[in-house]
Amino acid sequence: MPEIQAEMLVEGRTPDEMWALVKDSARIASQARHVVGVRPLSEQDKTFRLNEWKVLLNGSEVTWVQREAAGPGLRLRFEQTTGDLEQLSGEWAVTAAPAGTQVRLSLAFELGVDGLAPLLEPIWSQSFQAHADALMRSLSACAASHRAPEKDLT
Repeated sequence: MPEIQAEMLVEGRTPDEMWALVKDSARIASQARHVVGVRPLSEQDKTFRLNEWKVLLNGSEVTWVQREAAGPGLRLRFEQTTGDLEQLSGEWAVTAAPAGTQVRLSLAFELGVDGLAPLLEPIWSQSFQAHADALMRSLSACAASHRAPEKDLT
């Protein structure tokens, strides 16, 4: 199963600030041009929810429903429950770093076309890498626009 990773250091932001943004899938997706939409389907307490994702990959609209679960720590694990792929799973992880906060997105996918997998997986790996990189850029844009107000020194 091909695996994709993207990560970035967000300077001047705490892990809690970045965690609040990572949990807001719809907001991150709204900044990514290739994401058609993210629609919440259900939410159970603060640790579990279902979201439907629609994204453009390789010129086609790909749809899946993913179950998202928080924890342990500042981690958001996700796994496809239904959708166009055979399998899709991954994790957002937020950790403290000396200059700010490190955010990592990892995902693994299975197309479900065994005979064509050797031909298609490299193409889809590039598309999923571009997807992960775009989500990181979107998260960075959200972090930049979500700055805490300056404290009045008077």
